[in-house]
Amino acid sequence: MKKIFIIAIVIRLICLYLFRNVANYDLESYLQVGQLTLSGFNIYPKIASLHHPYFPFFLYIEALAVYIGNPIIVIKSILTIFDLGILYLVYLLSNKNLKNALIYAINPVTILVTTLHGQFDVIPVFFILLSIYLFNKKNQLAGLLSFSFAILTKTWPVLFLIPFVRKVKNKKLLFIIIIMPVFVLIIYLALFKSNAIDIIKTIASYHGLWGIWGLWSLWGGWRLRWQILSTIMFLSSYFLYSYFNTEKNLAKNILLLLFFFFIFTTNFSIQYLTWIVPFLILSKPIKYLHLIVLISFYLFSFYYFWLFCLSCKSTPGWLIKIQNITGLLLWLSFIKKGYLSSKKSY
Repeated sequence: MKKIFIIAIVIRLICLYLFRNVANYDLESYLQVGQLTLSGFNIYPKIASLHHPYFPFFLYIEALAVYIGNPIIVIKSILTIFDLGILYLVYLLSNKNLKNALIYAINPVTILVTTLHGQFDVIPVFFILLSIYLFNKKNQLAGLLSFSFAILTKTWPVLFLIPFVRKVKNKKLLFIIIIMPVFVLIIYLALFKSNAIDIIKTIASYHGLWGIWGLWSLWGGWRLRWQILSTIMFLSSYFLYSYFNTEKNLAKNILLLLFFFFIFTTNFSIQYLTWIVPFLILSKPIKYLHLIVLISFYLFSFYYFWLFCLSCKSTPGWLIKIQNITGLLLWLSFIKKGYLSSKKSY
C-alpha cells in the first residue's frame, strides 16, 4: 500500500505543478471569497449566491489560503490531502484490496477535478466514505457526525440521507446529522453579523446548470417555470426511489442512487462525476472500468479548452461535438449500468 500511496502522491504533485497557472471561474471565486472573508466582510447573500452557495465552512479554508499566500496552490493541496484520504478509505472498505486502491490512485477523474478544476467535492465524498466505514465498524454516532461534516461542506450528501437513516438503530441519534451545519452557522452569524435567512436561502437556491445533461438536454429552453417544475419532479422521484431502494450494503445502495441521479437529474455540473468513482470501485458493477474511462474522456473534452485553447474566444465547434457525443455515450452507459446494477449484477 505504501508504494500505491507514493504513486498517488507523485501523480497529484506533478498535476498540481502542471496546472498551477490554470484559471477558471471557480478558482477566481475562491480567491474573492477568501479575501472578503479575511477582511471580515459578510458574503451572504449577494456574493455567496454567485461564488459560494454553501454553508460557511469552505470559506474559512479560502481565507486561510489567502492569508498563507499562493491561495490556489494551498487550496488544491488541501483538496489533494482529502483525495488521498479517499484512497485510503477505498483500501479499507474493500478489505485492503490493493487493486482497488491502485485504480483509485491513478483514476484521472478525481485528479482532474481536484488538481485542475479545483472543485472541492472530494471533501464531502471523503466524509461520506468515512461514515460508511464507521457504520461498518458499528460506530453509528461517529458515522452520523461524519455525515454531518459531509453536509456541512456541500449540501448534496443530503441525497444519501435515507440509506444512512435506515442504518441507525437508535433514531434519537439522528439529530447529530444537523449538528455541524447548525454549529458552524451559529459561529458565522456571531462573527459576521449575518442573517440566517439569507444563508439558508442562498444554500437552498443552489443547483447545477439546467438542461445540459441527459434527457433534459433534449428538451432545450431555459424557462424558469419549467426548470423549477422539472427539478421538483426529479427530486420527488429520486427520494421515492431512495425510499424503496432497500440494498443493505451502503456503498452499493449509494451507487444505485448515483446511477438514478445521473440518468434523470435535471441539473448538472461536470464535477458531480467525482462522486461516483469510489463507489464504482467498491461495488464493481459489470465493466465498471470502461465507465471510469468514459467519464475521464468526457471530463477531458471540457478541460481541453482550459489547457490548450486559452486564446479561443469560444469553444470550437468540433470540441462541442465531441462533448455532446461523449456525453450521450456516458448517459447511455449510466442507463445500462443502472439497470444491470438494480438486477444485482455485481
